[in-house]
Amino acid sequence: MPSDQFLTVDGRPTVRVERHYPHPIEKVWRAVTLPEHLGQWFPSPVEIDLRSGGAMQFGAFGGDAAAHGTVEELDAPRLLTFTWGKDRMTFELAPDGDGTRFSLTHIFDDRAGAASFATGWEMCLAGLRHVLAGEPLPPPDRGIARHEELVREFELDRPDVTQADGRWTVRYERQLTCPAGVAWDLWFGTDQTTGEQRKAPAVGEPLTPYMAPEFVIGTMTEVDAPRILAFDVSPTGGPGDRVRVELSDGTGHGARLVLTVSGTDPTERDAARDQWGTGAVGHLAAAAAAWAISPAGIAASA
Repeated sequence: MPSDQFLTVDGRPTVRVERHYPHPIEKVWRAVTLPEHLGQWFPSPVEIDLRSGGAMQFGAFGGDAAAHGTVEELDAPRLLTFTWGKDRMTFELAPDGDGTRFSLTHIFDDRAGAASFATGWEMCLAGLRHVLAGEPLPPPDRGIARHEELVREFELDRPDVTQADGRWTVRYERQLTCPAGVAWDLWFGTDQTTGEQRKAPAVGEPLTPYMAPEFVIGTMTEVDAPRILAFDVSPTGGPGDRVRVELSDGTGHGARLVLTVSGTDPTERDAARDQWGTGAVGHLAAAAAAWAISPAGIAASA
Protein backbone atom coordinates (compact mmCIF):
# COMPACT_ATOMS: atom_id res chain seq x y z
CA MET A 1 0.00 0.00 0.00
CA PRO A 2 1.47 3.39 -0.97
CA SER A 3 2.38 5.68 1.87
CA ASP A 4 0.38 8.86 2.38
CA GLN A 5 1.72 12.01 3.98
CA PHE A 6 0.23 13.83 6.97
CA LEU A 7 1.55 17.37 7.07
CA THR A 8 0.93 20.84 8.44
CA VAL A 9 0.49 23.57 5.83
CA ASP A 10 -0.10 27.17 6.91
CA GLY A 11 -0.81 25.86 10.40
CA ARG A 12 -3.57 23.51 9.21
CA PRO A 13 -3.67 19.69 9.05
CA THR A 14 -3.02 18.36 5.56
CA VAL A 15 -2.98 15.01 3.81
CA ARG A 16 -1.24 14.35 0.50
CA VAL A 17 -1.89 11.28 -1.60
CA GLU A 18 0.21 10.63 -4.70
CA ARG A 19 -0.17 8.03 -7.45
CA HIS A 20 1.39 7.15 -10.81
CA TYR A 21 -0.92 6.47 -13.76
CA PRO A 22 0.33 4.94 -17.05
CA HIS A 23 -1.44 7.58 -19.17
CA PRO A 24 -0.32 10.86 -20.77
CA ILE A 25 -0.72 14.02 -18.72
CA GLU A 26 -3.42 15.46 -20.99
CA LYS A 27 -5.64 12.42 -20.46
CA VAL A 28 -5.19 12.50 -16.68
CA TRP A 29 -5.90 16.25 -16.70
CA ARG A 30 -9.22 15.69 -18.44
CA ALA A 31 -10.12 12.96 -15.94
CA VAL A 32 -9.49 15.24 -12.94
CA THR A 33 -11.04 18.44 -14.27
CA LEU A 34 -13.94 17.67 -16.61
CA PRO A 35 -17.21 17.13 -14.68
CA GLU A 36 -18.24 14.06 -16.69
CA HIS A 37 -15.02 12.31 -15.63
CA LEU A 38 -14.42 13.96 -12.25
CA GLY A 39 -17.82 12.89 -10.92
CA GLN A 40 -16.99 9.23 -11.56
CA TRP A 41 -14.18 9.02 -8.99
CA PHE A 42 -14.54 12.15 -6.82
CA PRO A 43 -16.77 11.92 -3.69
CA SER A 44 -19.44 14.10 -5.33
CA PRO A 45 -20.75 15.16 -8.72
CA VAL A 46 -19.03 18.43 -9.56
CA GLU A 47 -19.95 21.47 -11.63
CA ILE A 48 -16.90 23.59 -12.40
CA ASP A 49 -16.28 26.82 -14.28
CA LEU A 50 -12.71 25.93 -15.22
CA ARG A 51 -11.04 29.33 -14.93
CA SER A 52 -9.34 31.26 -12.16
CA GLY A 53 -12.11 32.56 -9.91
CA GLY A 54 -14.63 30.17 -11.42
CA ALA A 55 -17.39 28.73 -9.24
CA MET A 56 -17.65 25.07 -8.24
CA GLN A 57 -20.68 23.15 -6.98
CA PHE A 58 -20.50 19.78 -5.20
CA GLY A 59 -23.87 18.19 -5.76
CA ALA A 60 -23.70 15.51 -3.05
CA PHE A 61 -23.69 18.14 -0.31
CA GLY A 62 -26.95 19.92 -1.14
CA GLY A 63 -27.33 23.24 0.63
CA ASP A 64 -24.42 22.60 2.97
CA ALA A 65 -21.54 25.10 3.02
CA ALA A 66 -19.37 22.27 1.67
CA ALA A 67 -21.45 22.35 -1.54
CA HIS A 68 -19.63 25.45 -2.77
CA GLY A 69 -16.09 26.17 -3.92
CA THR A 70 -13.98 28.47 -6.05
CA VAL A 71 -11.12 27.82 -8.47
CA GLU A 72 -8.08 29.62 -7.02
CA GLU A 73 -5.24 28.53 -9.31
CA LEU A 74 -5.30 27.03 -12.77
CA ASP A 75 -2.34 26.04 -14.95
CA ALA A 76 -3.50 23.41 -17.43
CA PRO A 77 -2.51 20.61 -17.57
CA ARG A 78 -0.40 20.76 -14.41
CA LEU A 79 -2.20 22.51 -11.56
CA LEU A 80 -5.69 23.03 -10.18
CA THR A 81 -6.29 24.53 -6.73
CA PHE A 82 -9.78 25.16 -5.39
CA THR A 83 -11.68 25.67 -2.19
CA TRP A 84 -14.28 23.18 -1.01
CA GLY A 85 -16.25 24.84 1.74
CA LYS A 86 -13.54 25.78 4.26
CA ASP A 87 -11.10 23.19 2.87
CA ARG A 88 -8.51 23.69 0.16
CA MET A 89 -7.68 21.14 -2.53
CA THR A 90 -4.75 21.01 -4.94
CA PHE A 91 -4.32 18.68 -7.91
CA GLU A 92 -0.76 18.58 -9.27
CA LEU A 93 0.22 16.66 -12.41
CA ALA A 94 3.69 16.00 -13.82
CA PRO A 95 5.12 13.71 -16.52
CA ASP A 96 6.59 10.64 -14.85
CA GLY A 97 8.33 7.96 -16.90
CA ASP A 98 5.72 6.15 -18.97
CA GLY A 99 2.85 8.20 -17.59
CA THR A 100 1.80 10.86 -15.11
CA ARG A 101 2.35 11.48 -11.43
CA PHE A 102 -0.81 12.85 -9.81
CA SER A 103 -0.71 14.42 -6.33
CA LEU A 104 -3.83 15.35 -4.39
CA THR A 105 -3.36 17.66 -1.40
CA HIS A 106 -6.21 18.33 1.02
CA ILE A 107 -5.91 21.09 3.66
CA PHE A 108 -8.57 21.07 6.39
CA ASP A 109 -9.17 21.89 10.07
CA ASP A 110 -10.40 18.59 11.52
CA ARG A 111 -7.13 16.96 12.59
CA ALA A 112 -8.81 13.89 14.08
CA GLY A 113 -10.39 13.19 10.69
CA ALA A 114 -7.06 12.96 8.86
CA ALA A 115 -7.01 9.16 8.61
CA SER A 116 -10.58 9.14 7.37
CA PHE A 117 -9.83 11.74 4.71
CA ALA A 118 -6.67 9.94 3.57
CA THR A 119 -8.44 6.59 3.40
CA GLY A 120 -11.24 8.13 1.38
CA TRP A 121 -8.81 9.71 -1.07
CA GLU A 122 -7.00 6.41 -1.48
CA MET A 123 -10.31 4.82 -2.47
CA CYS A 124 -11.01 7.70 -4.86
CA LEU A 125 -7.62 7.52 -6.55
CA ALA A 126 -8.03 3.77 -6.93
CA GLY A 127 -11.30 4.56 -8.70
CA LEU A 128 -9.52 7.10 -10.90
CA ARG A 129 -7.23 4.33 -12.12
CA HIS A 130 -10.28 2.43 -13.40
CA VAL A 131 -11.79 5.57 -14.95
CA LEU A 132 -8.58 6.23 -16.88
CA ALA A 133 -8.49 2.62 -18.07
CA GLY A 134 -12.12 2.75 -19.18
CA GLU A 135 -13.05 0.03 -16.71
CA PRO A 136 -16.08 -0.26 -14.42
CA LEU A 137 -15.47 0.96 -10.89
CA PRO A 138 -15.15 -1.80 -8.27
CA PRO A 139 -17.73 -2.09 -5.47
CA PRO A 140 -17.35 0.56 -2.75
CA ASP A 141 -14.85 -0.24 -0.01
CA ARG A 142 -14.80 1.76 3.25
CA GLY A 143 -11.17 0.80 3.88
CA ILE A 144 -11.70 0.03 7.58
CA ALA A 145 -8.38 -1.75 8.16
CA ARG A 146 -6.50 0.95 6.25
CA HIS A 147 -8.20 3.66 8.29
CA GLU A 148 -7.02 2.10 11.54
CA GLU A 149 -3.52 1.66 10.10
CA LEU A 150 -3.37 5.36 9.20
CA VAL A 151 -4.63 6.40 12.65
CA ARG A 152 -1.49 4.79 14.06
CA GLU A 153 0.79 5.98 11.25
CA PHE A 154 -0.42 9.59 11.63
CA GLU A 155 -0.22 9.26 15.45
CA LEU A 156 -3.86 10.27 15.83
CA ASP A 157 -4.19 7.86 18.75
CA ARG A 158 -2.03 10.10 20.94
CA PRO A 159 -3.71 12.38 23.51
CA ASP A 160 -3.47 16.05 24.34
CA VAL A 161 -2.11 16.41 27.89
CA THR A 162 -2.54 19.67 29.79
CA GLN A 163 -1.98 20.92 33.34
CA ALA A 164 -3.79 23.83 35.02
CA ASP A 165 -4.70 24.84 38.59
CA GLY A 166 -3.24 21.67 40.06
CA ARG A 167 -5.26 19.36 37.78
CA TRP A 168 -3.96 17.39 34.81
CA THR A 169 -6.17 16.46 31.86
CA VAL A 170 -5.63 13.78 29.23
CA ARG A 171 -7.91 14.16 26.20
CA TYR A 172 -8.34 11.67 23.37
CA GLU A 173 -10.22 12.50 20.18
CA ARG A 174 -10.68 9.52 17.88
CA GLN A 175 -12.62 8.96 14.69
CA LEU A 176 -14.56 5.69 14.94
CA THR A 177 -15.77 3.44 12.14
CA CYS A 178 -19.30 2.94 13.46
CA PRO A 179 -22.29 5.17 14.30
CA ALA A 180 -22.69 6.69 17.77
CA GLY A 181 -25.49 4.30 18.74
CA VAL A 182 -23.33 1.29 17.92
CA ALA A 183 -20.34 2.75 19.80
CA TRP A 184 -22.58 3.37 22.83
CA ASP A 185 -23.65 -0.27 22.89
CA LEU A 186 -20.08 -1.46 22.37
CA TRP A 187 -18.95 0.64 25.34
CA PHE A 188 -21.40 -1.06 27.71
CA GLY A 189 -21.10 -4.49 26.04
CA THR A 190 -23.26 -7.55 26.47
CA ASP A 191 -24.10 -9.49 29.59
CA GLN A 192 -21.68 -12.42 29.69
CA THR A 193 -24.37 -14.72 31.10
CA THR A 194 -27.45 -13.81 29.07
CA GLY A 195 -25.82 -12.35 25.97
CA GLU A 196 -28.16 -9.36 26.16
CA GLN A 197 -27.07 -5.78 25.52
CA ARG A 198 -26.26 -3.99 28.77
CA LYS A 199 -27.89 -0.63 29.45
CA ALA A 200 -26.24 2.52 30.74
CA PRO A 201 -26.55 2.90 34.52
CA ALA A 202 -28.53 5.87 35.78
CA VAL A 203 -26.88 8.86 37.46
CA GLY A 204 -25.69 7.81 40.91
CA GLU A 205 -25.46 4.13 39.99
CA PRO A 206 -22.18 2.18 39.70
CA LEU A 207 -20.47 1.67 36.34
CA THR A 208 -19.02 -1.80 35.82
CA PRO A 209 -17.16 -3.38 32.86
CA TYR A 210 -19.07 -6.07 31.00
CA MET A 211 -16.15 -8.49 31.26
CA ALA A 212 -15.99 -8.13 35.07
CA PRO A 213 -19.36 -6.85 36.36
CA GLU A 214 -18.27 -7.37 39.96
CA PHE A 215 -15.66 -4.60 39.57
CA VAL A 216 -16.82 -1.00 40.05
CA ILE A 217 -15.09 1.53 37.78
CA GLY A 218 -16.95 4.54 39.14
CA THR A 219 -20.26 6.25 39.80
CA MET A 220 -22.27 7.77 36.98
CA THR A 221 -22.64 11.56 37.07
CA GLU A 222 -24.18 12.20 33.62
CA VAL A 223 -26.01 10.06 31.06
CA ASP A 224 -27.48 11.16 27.73
CA ALA A 225 -27.70 8.12 25.46
CA PRO A 226 -26.15 7.68 22.97
CA ARG A 227 -24.04 10.82 23.20
CA ILE A 228 -22.66 11.55 26.66
CA LEU A 229 -21.62 9.60 29.73
CA ALA A 230 -19.54 10.80 32.65
CA PHE A 231 -18.51 9.26 35.93
CA ASP A 232 -16.40 9.80 39.01
CA VAL A 233 -13.70 7.15 39.16
CA SER A 234 -13.84 4.90 42.21
CA PRO A 235 -10.72 4.58 44.43
CA THR A 236 -9.93 1.24 42.76
CA GLY A 237 -11.37 2.11 39.33
CA GLY A 238 -8.18 3.40 37.78
CA PRO A 239 -6.04 6.53 37.48
CA GLY A 240 -7.71 9.94 37.56
CA ASP A 241 -10.89 10.95 39.31
CA ARG A 242 -13.21 12.13 36.51
CA VAL A 243 -13.95 10.66 33.08
CA ARG A 244 -16.23 12.08 30.41
CA VAL A 245 -17.06 10.38 27.10
CA GLU A 246 -18.72 12.23 24.23
CA LEU A 247 -19.93 10.75 20.94
CA SER A 248 -20.80 13.12 18.10
CA ASP A 249 -21.05 13.07 14.32
CA GLY A 250 -17.65 12.55 12.72
CA THR A 251 -16.51 12.12 9.15
CA GLY A 252 -17.96 9.61 6.71
CA HIS A 253 -16.45 6.71 8.61
CA GLY A 254 -18.70 7.13 11.68
CA ALA A 255 -18.94 8.80 15.08
CA ARG A 256 -16.32 10.98 16.73
CA LEU A 257 -15.24 9.90 20.21
CA VAL A 258 -13.81 12.33 22.73
CA LEU A 259 -12.69 10.83 26.04
CA THR A 260 -11.33 13.14 28.74
CA VAL A 261 -9.87 11.96 32.03
CA SER A 262 -8.56 14.32 34.69
CA GLY A 263 -7.04 14.12 38.14
CA THR A 264 -4.91 15.86 40.73
CA ASP A 265 -2.32 13.18 41.55
CA PRO A 266 0.60 13.75 39.12
CA THR A 267 1.82 10.19 39.56
CA GLU A 268 -1.40 8.90 37.91
CA ARG A 269 -1.13 10.92 34.69
CA ASP A 270 0.99 8.47 32.67
CA ALA A 271 -1.06 5.52 33.90
CA ALA A 272 -4.20 7.35 32.74
CA ARG A 273 -2.79 7.48 29.22
CA ASP A 274 -2.40 3.71 29.20
CA GLN A 275 -5.66 2.70 30.87
CA TRP A 276 -8.02 5.19 29.26
CA GLY A 277 -6.19 5.59 25.95
CA THR A 278 -4.62 2.27 24.98
CA GLY A 279 -7.26 0.54 27.08
CA ALA A 280 -10.68 2.16 26.79
CA VAL A 281 -10.29 4.21 23.60
CA GLY A 282 -8.18 1.62 21.82
CA HIS A 283 -10.55 -1.19 22.78
CA LEU A 284 -13.62 0.73 21.61
CA ALA A 285 -11.95 1.67 18.29
CA ALA A 286 -10.99 -1.97 17.69
CA ALA A 287 -14.52 -3.13 18.51
CA ALA A 288 -15.94 -0.49 16.16
CA ALA A 289 -13.67 -1.67 13.34
CA ALA A 290 -14.69 -5.29 13.94
CA TRP A 291 -18.36 -4.26 13.80
CA ALA A 292 -17.79 -2.29 10.58
CA ILE A 293 -16.56 -5.38 8.71
CA SER A 294 -19.19 -7.69 10.23
CA PRO A 295 -22.39 -8.54 8.30
CA ALA A 296 -24.31 -6.01 10.43
CA GLY A 297 -21.81 -3.23 9.72
CA ILE A 298 -21.66 -4.00 5.99
CA ALA A 299 -25.46 -4.01 5.77
CA ALA A 300 -25.68 -0.71 7.67
CA SER A 301 -23.24 1.02 5.29
CA ALA A 302 -24.85 -0.33 2.11
